[in-house]
Amino acid sequence: MPIDAQKYCVEVRMLDGGAIRMRAIRGDDQERLHAHFRGLSEKSVYFRFMGIRRDLSAQDLKRLTELDFKNHVGLAATMTENGRERFIGVGRYICGDDPNRAEVAFAILDEFHGRGIGTLLLEHLSLIADANGVAEFEADVMGENRQMLEVFAHSGFESERSLESGVVHLRSSTRKMLKKSFRNST
Repeated sequence: MPIDAQKYCVEVRMLDGGAIRMRAIRGDDQERLHAHFRGLSEKSVYFRFMGIRRDLSAQDLKRLTELDFKNHVGLAATMTENGRERFIGVGRYICGDDPNRAEVAFAILDEFHGRGIGTLLLEHLSLIADANGVAEFEADVMGENRQMLEVFAHSGFESERSLESGVVHLRSSTRKMLKKSFRNST
């Protein structure tokens, strides 16, 4: 079934039963994405960007919100608070030279860690990737980022190699992840 990734929007439930929305990142999300980044702890920023990063530039925000939804797909996990939409998690995949493979990455607000948001983002990105012909996801994760390594391990990723810098390279087929997620949801 074809998926219009630019209009992707579904209601999902976190592990604690709380309802959130999973939707495509849009060009008008720069302010929400910036607020999300500023809401991350230094440790979460370090894990996501593999280094210290103080802020996102206007150019960064444009690049991270104006997506083609073929080679660069981004989803936001959102909640509505006081009538305003808030990003609580962001996930994306970006294809490199090989359009059949993409690097996947996530950033979840610390107060929402452990509630299944990373896994939900990964499942929905896998669905879109599979529909777009992306057969494999890969990720580089810092070895000390145990929570993200667990998310990937439970989603069927396998450690391909560990680099001297303490970064673990992981891979999984998108089909394998989809089969695993549907098997676990029944």
